[in-house]
Amino acid sequence: MSFLIEAVVVLLEDGQWHSLAQIRKDLCMSEADFLKIINFYKRFNFINMDEKGEKVKLDDCFLKLPT
Repeated sequence: MSFLIEAVVVLLEDGQWHSLAQIRKDLCMSEADFLKIINFYKRFNFINMDEKGEKVKLDDCFLKLPT
């Protein structure tokens, strides 16, 4: 599961908005696993979600963390 958590960050690291459906499709994840990861990021404010709840992007503060 930790590989998938990191894979989501890699897809979002450009700081742009990404469709939740496309991210899930790109990673070939089950709906349940995908929602666990997205909820993890939301709980710690690592991602921002659009008003419709269809797109996400990494929070600017998360992008500024040292690598």
